[in-house]
Amino acid sequence: MPFTFSSWLITFFLGAVVGAQADEPPMESLVLADGDGGSEWHTAEATMRPDATHALEGRAMRFHIDVNHKTGQPDYPIGWPRTYMSMPKDARDWRKWDFVEFWLYVDTPREHLPSTPLGFIVRSPDKPSSYQMTVHEARKGEWTRVRVPTSEMPNPADCGAVQFFISESSYNHGDVLDFWIDGLALVRYAEPTVISMRPLAQVPHADTDIVRIEVGMTGLEEGQTVELLARLARDGKTVRRSVALLRSGIQTVPLELNGNLDAGCYELQARIAGSQRTVTETIRVISSPWKEEAP
Repeated sequence: MPFTFSSWLITFFLGAVVGAQADEPPMESLVLADGDGGSEWHTAEATMRPDATHALEGRAMRFHIDVNHKTGQPDYPIGWPRTYMSMPKDARDWRKWDFVEFWLYVDTPREHLPSTPLGFIVRSPDKPSSYQMTVHEARKGEWTRVRVPTSEMPNPADCGAVQFFISESSYNHGDVLDFWIDGLALVRYAEPTVISMRPLAQVPHADTDIVRIEVGMTGLEEGQTVELLARLARDGKTVRRSVALLRSGIQTVPLELNGNLDAGCYELQARIAGSQRTVTETIRVISSPWKEEAP
């Protein structure tokens, strides 16, 4: 099956994916590689082949490594077994996607994995603009979903290749490693979604007039706005409300407190109008040091 960008654009609900939570919002996904799509991988000191031993569905890509501290590159016998796949030209701009993700299953005769079991790189033409991370969350004998925000990448506009690798120095000579990589995909929210919220003043005083809330929005088309409903609640009762029109990205929403709250803990809640999905943060209000004591 030839590798084409357009044939792999699908929409799905994360609840249908292994390990996902039922209350997660719907997502769109562009699958970049799995074991059944005919993707072409280049390897050094390793192999990368389709394999059905462990796969979410069909076949996954099996990254196999026999750790050898005596061979490899002549100047680096303890080297970096690796595999990479180049992105087609029409799949290199990741700015309109929220995450790149993949599923990982690990098997090895070792009792435990090292603290740095596997590395992941998103290559850009300018090497300093490439993104690199260690997949610390990898676990032997179980599936792990790895999700990386594209906002963390120095150059999400030009992602030329993805690469997996290990450092043999993290392993013992003779170790045998198998990493099954499945569902390598770009992912984004399919509807307007609040992805983050925090009060800029974590502990405001009771006589504060306004608390500014930093809200992260995604799932909107360019130029589109949605109505955000924010409220401050205590013991289930609304104390203060605020409404704002937001676009995609990080924005600040003012919540007027009017300077007369009681000290104590409150719930700061935000949701998009028409949605029941609520993001909640606890906020503690303290007495003002400038409040005059009653005679």
